[in-house]
Amino acid sequence: MLNWRLALMPQYVRDYVMIHELAHLTHFNHSPAFWRHVECFHPERRTAQNWLREHGAGILALG
Repeated sequence: MLNWRLALMPQYVRDYVMIHELAHLTHFNHSPAFWRHVECFHPERRTAQNWLREHGAGILALG
C-alpha cells in the first residue's frame, strides 16, 4: 500500500519509492543485491534518498 503523501513529492522521489517497493518483490531485504537492483531502474536513487532524509519528516507530519 502506498501513502497519499507521495503525491506531494517530486516525481523522481515518487519514482524511487515505487521502484524501491517493487524491488522488494525480488529481494526481501536491503542487501547489496537489492540496492543494485534498485539502481538498475533508478540510477539516481541516492539523490532521492537525500531528498527524503531532508524533507520526509515534514511530509509525514502533514495530516
